Amino acid sequence: MTMASDIQAWIEKELKPKPVTSAELLYDLMDSQSNYQLPLIYTAFDAANRYHWADRGAMFDYLLSVNGEGNRLLDFGPGDGWPSLIVAPHAGEVVGVEGSMRRIEVCTANARRLGITKAKFIYNKPGSRLPFADRSFDGIMAASSVEQSPDPEATLREFFRVLKPGGRLRIYYEALGRYRGGSEKDVILIAIDNRRSRLVIYERMIDEQKVRHYGLDLAVSEREAKKMLAPGGKSAVSKVLPVSLLERIRPTITGAYVCDLIHPSGVTYVRWLADIGFSKIQPTHSGSFFALRLFDQLYESDRPKTMDAVDRYIRPAVSLAINLAAPIDSDPMITAVK
Repeated sequence: MTMASDIQAWIEKELKPKPVTSAELLYDLMDSQSNYQLPLIYTAFDAANRYHWADRGAMFDYLLSVNGEGNRLLDFGPGDGWPSLIVAPHAGEVVGVEGSMRRIEVCTANARRLGITKAKFIYNKPGSRLPFADRSFDGIMAASSVEQSPDPEATLREFFRVLKPGGRLRIYYEALGRYRGGSEKDVILIAIDNRRSRLVIYERMIDEQKVRHYGLDLAVSEREAKKMLAPGGKSAVSKVLPVSLLERIRPTITGAYVCDLIHPSGVTYVRWLADIGFSKIQPTHSGSFFALRLFDQLYESDRPKTMDAVDRYIRPAVSLAINLAAPIDSDPMITAVK
């Protein structure tokens, strides 16, 4: 047995984890999925910040890929309100759908704080039918969210149903291949409150296109948990924890959960989308990547100094990037047309 198999066997035998959704495991706990770093949503736009250029590139990527200007859009899994809240000023309306009530609260509060009235957010139980009539939307945006649903293929079928004829879908997906060679296993700590934390153990089964997560609730703060899990002054928790360490912290474990998710590859996405009935399916480059390239190629003195100027500069490049075919999984973006 591998170390990971030993850990799985120990957790299953000793803790009998409860099956949960990814919302219950992760997203219901987070005040912010972005650590309050999103430009315009949490921080002022900074034209000298490379990441802020990438964010504007991503905004135009979604907006232009789905022909979103002035139209009604669905954002599946907006998290902190991204990209809903940055696309909304350009769209007719954006409706964000989330499987986490905590995320709905965060998105709604962010919209209210920013004075954005063209975006609204609706809770929908993970895995259930979308609460919209057929042919309700001109475009759909899904940023790292389809793979968080219990049945990604069924989610794509729902997208097809609620899109109008000619409507466009833009997906960013997590290509598991990028984790091959050392990052198949991972561990993170999340604070529940100032006295409790949750240890989340990932196992990425790349060839099977699946990820298993175990969540262990600890009766200690995130800071104290880190001391227990990264002893000897280490700066980070190891990606692979030995069973002996879990046995030592067993008295602090108050709950255990398991979440299994399907993470389709680009090849699988393309096949599913074709089977569902989408007429044109194209893996492309991302606007975010091209915006970063533009930032890197300019001398600091030559870069635009305001957001409006940055937008005027990068928008033509993004409009080309989103129509430029890319090898599957290299820049994991797909556009599909109903």
